[in-house]
Amino acid sequence: MALLQLEKERLVWRARQLTGPDHRRQSSFYPTLDAHLQGGWPQTGLVELAYGSAGIGELRLLFPLLAQTESRLQVWINPPAELNGQALAQHGIDLSQTLLIRCQNPQQALWSAEQSLNSGCCSHLILWAPGLTAPQAKRLQVSAKGNQALMFWLHPQAEPSTSALPISARLSLAPLATGLRLKIHKYQGQWPQSFCQVDMHELWPSLAIPTHLPTHHGPAPSSNIAALPFKPR
Repeated sequence: MALLQLEKERLVWRARQLTGPDHRRQSSFYPTLDAHLQGGWPQTGLVELAYGSAGIGELRLLFPLLAQTESRLQVWINPPAELNGQALAQHGIDLSQTLLIRCQNPQQALWSAEQSLNSGCCSHLILWAPGLTAPQAKRLQVSAKGNQALMFWLHPQAEPSTSALPISARLSLAPLATGLRLKIHKYQGQWPQSFCQVDMHELWPSLAIPTHLPTHHGPAPSSNIAALPFKPR
């Protein structure tokens, strides 16, 4: 009976099962990605995103989800550049519910992340950190799940960590002309998936690249600085 209850709650699963959408997940608001994740991001837990090079669309991947937050804080810890508040607001982020934390070293950043999760005041937390040990990941995973929060750990390595970290999901990102190419290396409760292409053109039409670029003899068009999530240096 205990095993059946655990299986019903998707805490254990059988390899032969064809799992359907997990209603305990939250939509990424990208239909293709939701299909690959069998319903979307986990409601709680720790998700690793290896993005390789900053600015390929790693934040665009999260903006539709973060724009839905209403009642609790979103915590951003040690982003690689200064955040552009105007751009975040344009993408639907509620600045009054956004907390930016700057730390002098990775140890302080991890402490801040754990304390933020344990406060119960945040729904989503985004941490930029070069790496996590298994004990560190376990503490963050337990804190996120225990306080009904979803945490994203971003780092600039091209490939995700190879160690068996106790986390909910592990993905790597690569740029495409109008979006991202994702590989799902780990997702609790399902087999690793093949590559998934996320088209962001519908939400950001400016990502469309014309087949033939028109000849332009006038002054160069100005870039839309306000739309950038990070302020240029």
